[in-house]
Amino acid sequence: MTRLRNWPSYGNVTATIAVFLAMSGAAVAVTTAPRNSVTSASIKDGEVRTADVRAGAVNAGKLQANSVGSGKVIDGSLTGADIRDDSLSQSELMGSSVGTPQLLDNAVAGPKIQPGAVTSREIADNTVGALEVKDLTTATSPQGTPISPGSAGNAEVSCPNGGMVVGGGYTWEDDAFTWIIYSTPSETDPNHTWTVRGYVPGGGSSNRLYAWASCLSL
Repeated sequence: MTRLRNWPSYGNVTATIAVFLAMSGAAVAVTTAPRNSVTSASIKDGEVRTADVRAGAVNAGKLQANSVGSGKVIDGSLTGADIRDDSLSQSELMGSSVGTPQLLDNAVAGPKIQPGAVTSREIADNTVGALEVKDLTTATSPQGTPISPGSAGNAEVSCPNGGMVVGGGYTWEDDAFTWIIYSTPSETDPNHTWTVRGYVPGGGSSNRLYAWASCLSL
């Protein structure tokens, strides 16, 4: 009669190991999760860190609107290419933040200057030349002012077409002994009119006083 050998089978060994693990409370760790099996609910809040995010994996579509503020931007890292054209308004500019270096050469034209804002203090020495005064003309009072002996009188002239008076003077019709009391821009219209006041001494004959003005066309 053939003797039966007592060799354990593969099924017996596997069953024995399973029973052992179950009774001992041991667990077998799974090192790799199936693809697309980890969901947001499976991740503990606050556990995903920078090292867990692949470089270049987060794009604009992953950022919530209005989630990136000034505190998240490195100082000095934004350039002109990062700002959309015509997106900055006056309220976005800090007071006194735009100076001469920020202006393009020849970028400020006449319509950008408030009337009366440029005075002699804003004009550098030796900067007004022939090109700036090419429209300079002279106007003279047409009739003159007759002044009798022992009397004083005024003569005045206004620049035509709203021109600006930049200087002036006077002349007498006759070459005789006379006085000039003043020759100056008009008190009532100093930007456009020149006024002269003269005196003819008694004992002579009457004379005629004329005023003239140098005018700059505007």
